[in-house]
Amino acid sequence: MAQNFPVLIDAQGPRRGSRAHRLASAAPADVRLRNRTAIMRALYPNNSHSRAELAKLTGMSKVSTSDVVADLIEDGLLVEGAYRTPHGPGKPSQLLQFNVSAGNVVSIDLSDVTRIRGVVVDLAGKVMHRVEIELSHAKCLDATEVTKLCQRLVDMCEEKVIGIAIATPGTVNDDGLILEAPNLGWVDMDFVERLRGVADCPVVVTNDADAAVFAEDYFGDGFSDMILVQIADGVGAGLLIDNNVVRGKGFTAGEIGHVVMSDGTRPCVCGKIGCLETIVSAPILDKAIEEHPDDSERIIARAGKELGRALAMPVALTNITHVVFSGVPRLVNQTMVDAAQSTIDLLTRSRFLDAVQVQISTIGEDAAMLGAAGMVLRRVLAVM
Repeated sequence: MAQNFPVLIDAQGPRRGSRAHRLASAAPADVRLRNRTAIMRALYPNNSHSRAELAKLTGMSKVSTSDVVADLIEDGLLVEGAYRTPHGPGKPSQLLQFNVSAGNVVSIDLSDVTRIRGVVVDLAGKVMHRVEIELSHAKCLDATEVTKLCQRLVDMCEEKVIGIAIATPGTVNDDGLILEAPNLGWVDMDFVERLRGVADCPVVVTNDADAAVFAEDYFGDGFSDMILVQIADGVGAGLLIDNNVVRGKGFTAGEIGHVVMSDGTRPCVCGKIGCLETIVSAPILDKAIEEHPDDSERIIARAGKELGRALAMPVALTNITHVVFSGVPRLVNQTMVDAAQSTIDLLTRSRFLDAVQVQISTIGEDAAMLGAAGMVLRRVLAVM
């Protein structure tokens, strides 16, 4: 049976009316809302604490803790577990856990125009269902294909859908409007509105590289400062500084794929000639390897070198200590990492800068989907 619990922080703003959403009108500074968030964060995703322990951890009174816990249990977000026997005198205390099965998030990745992939995850980001749809390669992705996949995934959910997430290449504003996605052929694409009727829940639309770097932070190795480069149909970067995703003015931070390289010659979808994307994107590398299969290692190493050249300046500018590559394993491999590492070291290493570590994403191809789902969890439940 799906639980009906209140949305704490709604992507569309606070909801009003029904008892199921009784806290949605609370301002962010509301004490009770902060208390709910503090308790959920203390338990999320798999910690166990008694009511007395939660009171100590959060600084709340025992009465306030019991009241908030009762509400969260009623909403299905917490469950009571086993009793812990004390070492000394005293009564056994019942442990509480965050209920990761209380809801589902649907997340879709649009970074590859030849296929769209989607997952259903629980409230801890565990993948419950997965669907992939192959598409005919076209200059423009039909948005109805995304809507159909989203509905299919929603229908697979066994619990309440608390949010829908879309990870897309291109520029996305704070309202989730895709201002421009050249590789998909979109301008001003509004999935928040398109998906409004699919499920009664918030819709979060975000840049795929921003989502991937968020996922690497929360679900992966967890570096607080890093650049994640997403290598797919295009090339984008997500920048994380002090655990915060940097989006930049105009939401265009990380558009490294459209920086012109000195030896680039191919026209780019953005209108310029010789962008990084025309040298190291997945379709370009796949075509080169198909034409010269015996030179695959050299082709991938050259791509790593070009990425290293492009990243040297932002690495030096920010003193970022970790660079992470995300993409299909056939291309994003150790050969690419080693070439990028040696190039960045050659161009930036000095006594003024920290050493930089280049590595492959520990999450793999699911990074953008999981990161977008994580953004839903952060926005709706504030647990991240």
